[in-house]
Amino acid sequence: MKMVLNIEPKPQTRPRFSKFGTYEDPKMKAWRRQCSQLIEQEYDGQFFDGPIMVDVTFYIKAPLSISKKPTPKARAKTWDAFKLFMADRLWNFRKPDIDNLIKALFDSISKAGYNNVDKKGIVWTDDSIVCDLRARKKYSPNPRIEFEIKELG
Repeated sequence: MKMVLNIEPKPQTRPRFSKFGTYEDPKMKAWRRQCSQLIEQEYDGQFFDGPIMVDVTFYIKAPLSISKKPTPKARAKTWDAFKLFMADRLWNFRKPDIDNLIKALFDSISKAGYNNVDKKGIVWTDDSIVCDLRARKKYSPNPRIEFEIKELG
């Protein structure tokens, strides 16, 4: 089951503590809610409750130093990076951390179509069933998340 979410990837934030208790960043909550809604609208695959493999690529908005078209006099290295960026082939080896991107996505998948009676969503019972994971992050002019879920036999 392959899926493309046209939403800019966002890393999971840490809970904040105050004298009134713990709270989560409202922007993060809103992002996860929006991501879950996209999954609910687009998902038409099977429900997973056994061991699965997830292959995910996060296409992240690039900084201006990369996404801005170089001048004709720019160095060849700058042009090469720009061409890779335009082809969705430029690796992002800076922030955000890939594990935090995965946490935010998996939480959104778990909450998509969540039913309080059955205690499960429409995609899987819980992200603990993920036994095999491959994750990548690249710069792209079109930020999105692409993932594939397969049952392990």
